[in-house]
Amino acid sequence: MDVKYVQTTCPYCGTGCTFNLVVKDGKVISTAPYHRSPVNEGKVCPKGTYAHEFVNHPDRLTVPLIKKDGKFVEASWDEAYDLIAKKFKQYKPDECACLSSARVSNEENYAMMKFARGVLKTRHIDHCARLCHASTVAGLASTFGSGAMTNSILDIAESKCCFIIGSNTFEQHPLIGRKVMQAKANGAKIIYADPRFTPTGKQADLYMAFRSGSDVAIFNGLMQEILKNGWEDKEFIQKRCKDFDKLKEEVMKPEYALDNVSKISGIPVDQLKTAAEWIGKAESACILY
Repeated sequence: MDVKYVQTTCPYCGTGCTFNLVVKDGKVISTAPYHRSPVNEGKVCPKGTYAHEFVNHPDRLTVPLIKKDGKFVEASWDEAYDLIAKKFKQYKPDECACLSSARVSNEENYAMMKFARGVLKTRHIDHCARLCHASTVAGLASTFGSGAMTNSILDIAESKCCFIIGSNTFEQHPLIGRKVMQAKANGAKIIYADPRFTPTGKQADLYMAFRSGSDVAIFNGLMQEILKNGWEDKEFIQKRCKDFDKLKEEVMKPEYALDNVSKISGIPVDQLKTAAEWIGKAESACILY
């Protein structure tokens, strides 16, 4: 019996959990913890635990399929490549488009981009993350200098307040949710804002249901309340922030007073005040979205 452990990264959500695949006689049979991962520290969620099952699932495609007479039949790779090349040659460059995936590596996405622009000569290449993440990349890059999180995953557990908005963290990214629960066990307050009530809301100390599209008013209203009460970190702002006066001028407008924000968002004023106080007074806080 030949059993070995192969380190890999979970292919599901973007947390990046690492675990070992247990391979017996060349076949993946289960998963095992990889305790040295700083991301998940040997823990995995149900998705990661059973991630190996699709490898040997009978419905998994292992060879190319070509439709002949209305039915898909197995084909060789050479036959499939020849057909693909023949089909592409029938179209002009800008009549072709490529869609890449968040399920593959950065390197594979880069290869897809080179294929689209360098081989097909088309401008039309897209990715699923553009619909959900591209706006945050641009916003974070212009605000913080990098279109990514400003802290490590481990830092979440050290937060004294976690503000989760529009994210069903506990179902979609369970190992991130685990860090939130570690923070809660250490006394952190958990604020959850979402038009839906999800399993994440069950773990929150404060749940705020709001109308879709009112996010900006909520953020600006919370900032106004924090500034009115002097809860902002003045030293940090002085040392690290540029153009803060412009931000303050915007968020202090009457339209972002909590009474008005409540009308826009549907969140009661007392909940908005509580959220602002918890965030403003927290020694350290994180925002998950």
